[in-house]
This record gives sequence, C-alpha cells and structure tokens, in this order.
Amino acid sequence: MVTSGSGQFKRAGPVWGPRQYILAATAMTLAVSAVAVVTTVVLSPARITFSVTDASSSPVEGSLVALNFTLEAANPSRRAGVEYSSVTARLQLYSPSHGTAASLKTDVHQAMPLHQPPAIPRSLRASVLFDREAFGSNRSTPPMTVLVVAQVRFKVGLAYSRHYEVRVSCQPVDFFAATATATVAATSVDCVA
Repeated sequence: MVTSGSGQFKRAGPVWGPRQYILAATAMTLAVSAVAVVTTVVLSPARITFSVTDASSSPVEGSLVALNFTLEAANPSRRAGVEYSSVTARLQLYSPSHGTAASLKTDVHQAMPLHQPPAIPRSLRASVLFDREAFGSNRSTPPMTVLVVAQVRFKVGLAYSRHYEVRVSCQPVDFFAATATATVAATSVDCVA
C-alpha cells in the first residue's frame, strides 16, 4: 500500500484472495501429478523376452560333458533400452536316483553391465560342466529346464528406472539331441515369466 498526496492509501497491486490461492494450489497439484504420470509411463519397464538357442553338448573327459547354449534376450521396445547388471542361468534336471531336481549354475560368458539398445536383440553364450554319472544318467539324459534371473534397469533418454529382477523359466532343452545328429540344435526354446 502506498499513500497518495492526500494521505489516503492506494492499493499497490492486485491482492489475492482465498479463491486465487485455492486455484493456484489446485493448478500446482495437477501439474505435479501430470509430471509424475508422464515419468511413470516413460520409465515403465519394457517387456523383455528370453529364449535358448544353439543347445549342444561335447564330451570333456570320462563322464564329464560340456553343455553349451546361447541365451537370446529380445527387447522389442522402441523407446527403452535395457542395462543388465547381472544375468545368471541354471539348468534344472530331475534325477530319479536322487529323487529331486538337481540344479547346475552355468557360466554366462558376457561382461556386465551390458547395454541393450531399443529393438536390438542380444546373444549371451553360456556353458556348464555336467557329470552324467553323478546324476545317474550315463546313457540317456532327459531334457533340462533353463532358469534365468537377470538384474536390469531401463533407460529412456538420460533417465534410468529403478532396478528390476526378471525371472523366467524356459521349456525343457535337449542338449544331447544335437550331439546324436552331429549338429547344433537349430531350434529355439522360449522362456516365460
């Protein structure tokens, strides 16, 4: 408020009443909500799919066999890249002699972290030594289930999402079918969450 030459007070500018403050607070709440929703949609996880290809086995020594396969990671998203901080794969085999499922941790031959751009597939080689006698399956070995666990986060532009754990189980893979025909199995086995 400013005084005029006659000693009366004049308003210096517009004064906000309760209605203007309520409208301003409502507008700010809507703006913050809109930013939060857009950020959540943009950084929502992409749908990653895994499959097992090139399954094979090769004798090492005695009853030891090297089981090899390629883990294909597909990122169909056109906007979000994927950063893998770790990928592990386990082979699970039911052994009648043990009466339970045995599990073998494979070695994934890929340096981490691994960045996967949008709409670009990645191939990860994996292998493990398998003792056929230890599992009571020296002659015929049933197909094995591949269990994959990946620690990932998604990248859109410069922004990263939080870390997610992706767990998938692949349909049974027959590592020894390719050996019997002396070729690498060309079939692809899909994995599901």
